[in-house]
Amino acid sequence: LARAGAGPASLSTTPLASAAGGGAGPAAATCPTATCPTAACPAAASSAAAASASAGRTGAGAGARSGAGSAAAGGGGGVQLTRAVSDSHYPRGPLLILWGSQTGTAESFGKVLAEEARQRGFDARSLDLEEYAPERLAEEDEAPVVFLMATHGEGEPTDNAVPFYSFVEAERMGTNLKSLRFAAFALGNKQYQHYCAMGKWVDAKVSALGAERICPLGLGDDDDDLDGDFERWRETLWAALCPGGGGGGGASCSELARCSRCSSACASRSITSSMRPTSVFLGPERAASR
Repeated sequence: LARAGAGPASLSTTPLASAAGGGAGPAAATCPTATCPTAACPAAASSAAAASASAGRTGAGAGARSGAGSAAAGGGGGVQLTRAVSDSHYPRGPLLILWGSQTGTAESFGKVLAEEARQRGFDARSLDLEEYAPERLAEEDEAPVVFLMATHGEGEPTDNAVPFYSFVEAERMGTNLKSLRFAAFALGNKQYQHYCAMGKWVDAKVSALGAERICPLGLGDDDDDLDGDFERWRETLWAALCPGGGGGGGASCSELARCSRCSSACASRSITSSMRPTSVFLGPERAASR
C-alpha cells in the first residue's frame, strides 16, 4: 500500500521478479517507451524469449541445443534453423548470408545484414564460407542466399573462400541450381586491376548454374565509399526481398529509432563503421584484402 501522503503510485514498465524465482536473475527486457512502434521490437522479443526459457531451462534443454547444432552442421535439405522459431517471430522464413573475408570487413557486413534481416521478419544466419558445405547450395530451396565476397591480392579468393571456390571451379557443384535464389555484394578497390573479382565471379557462376538473381550485383569500392556502396545495395536488396516495405512484422529504421532499445538494431550506418578495423596504413595489400 502507498504511504499516507504519498502521491499516486506511478505505473512501471519494469516486470517484477516472480515469486517462484525468488528475485534471482535479471528481469526480462521491456521496451522503455510506453508504446513501441513495431511488433519486431527486440526488447519485446527478448521478453517473450525470457519467459519461454524460464519454463524450460533444464538439462534436457542443453541436450536439445546440442542436437540442433549437430543437425545444422551435417543435415541435408539446405540450411537448418538453429532454434525453434515461431512463424510470428520470423514470418518470412530463413535467410542465409555467406561471406568471404580476409580482414573482417565482409564478416562485419554480414552481421549488419543479418540484424536488418531479422528486423524484417527473416530468421537470418551469417556464416563463414569455410564452415559451409558447398554441395548443400543446391538444396537451398527455402532460404535465399546472400554472398558477401571480398577479393584478396590480385583477383584471388580470400583464405576462407578457397574451398568453396575450388569446389565450384572443379565443376563439382553440378549444373542445376534452379531452386536457389541469391544476391551478391562484392568488396574491392578500383586501384587494383581485378576490381571486385570474387564478387563478380560468384554472381556470374551461380547464375550460370541456373540460380535466380534477386537483385543486381553490388560493387563496393574501398578507395571511395565502401560503406555507402553497401548501404545503397542493401536498399535494393530489401526492396526485392520485401516488396511494399519492411513487411513481415518488420519496421523501418525511422520507426525503430523511436525506441531506445531498438535503435541499435537499425543503426546500420554507425554499426558498419564501428565494426570495421581501424583505418591505418598497412601498405598496398590492405585495400585489396578485404
